[in-house]
Amino acid sequence: MSDKKAPYGSEPPLEAKELDEREKKMFDALRKANEKLSTNTTTSDDTVIRYVRGYAREKEVEKTTHERYTAMLKWREENKIDEVILKKPEGWEEYNKHYKAFIYGRDKLLRPVCYEQLGLLEPNDLIKFGVDKLEAGHIRFMEELTKLKWQMTREKNSLLYKHVHVIDLTGFGWKHMGSKFYGTIKKIMGIDSQFYPETLQKLFILNSSMTFRGLWSIVSPWVHPLTRARITMLGYDQKYNLKQMQEFIDIKEIPEYLGGQNRAPMKGICHLQFEDIDYKTEPATWKPDSKDPRAIYLREQAKKSGDAAAEEAPKPAENTESKAAEEQAAAN
Repeated sequence: MSDKKAPYGSEPPLEAKELDEREKKMFDALRKANEKLSTNTTTSDDTVIRYVRGYAREKEVEKTTHERYTAMLKWREENKIDEVILKKPEGWEEYNKHYKAFIYGRDKLLRPVCYEQLGLLEPNDLIKFGVDKLEAGHIRFMEELTKLKWQMTREKNSLLYKHVHVIDLTGFGWKHMGSKFYGTIKKIMGIDSQFYPETLQKLFILNSSMTFRGLWSIVSPWVHPLTRARITMLGYDQKYNLKQMQEFIDIKEIPEYLGGQNRAPMKGICHLQFEDIDYKTEPATWKPDSKDPRAIYLREQAKKSGDAAAEEAPKPAENTESKAAEEQAAAN
């Protein structure tokens, strides 16, 4: 028997795995405990599942999961995150100019792929632009990414809540080592880890220099161990980097500047590609044969309820007169 790992894309996404008994129990517990804070968007099924699975290895699983999930709900409520996708944030065009981040193409499982060109960032310009505006732009980016996953879930008829991320460090140097710059990056990383957990499938860091590796040694302790395990740090060998990325992304989807064949323009937040996305319908509600693990669970529960109701339902009273008449007719 071979232990060889199946090629990426040849098997269903991990997200599509059915909820086990522990996950079902935790899922229902989160729903019940946070009903007063819940809204259709903040507690979409994929969000609950991410928290259930994202903190499954914590020492105090139930306590940690409840605390993190509740904190996320309060954060969304207090900052009106549900409205972020409905209006463009202040300075969004300038954000796109200063912060080179794009949602571009898909991986072999139809998940979206994100690219960041951190080496092209000018620290002084970012600081002048303002941390608050940077955070607002990044949150918009993450909300667009979430809703795009909903659309891809519909297309695949199987839950997708993860993405592949590629960071290009070409141009990264000492100017990026200042405390204000990496403090800003740390805040953005904090938003992702606290409020969008369990969304990263794979992170490639390309063209990493010794300078960056020094910075990484400082910031990596802030990254969750599970996330760190999904990170591949690569150097300057473009052919080797391309080969590594192709395990997850078809070459036709990889941008040309990284050696791929995708020549489509790379555009930032608030682009027209997001105008037609259904932002209101969560993926577990759209198809009766959905492979979404929560939808499967709901069907199981409905079947159990239906079977139980059938067993408990009173049987129709027997018509003794009609039966006697039938027996008499048969005797004659």
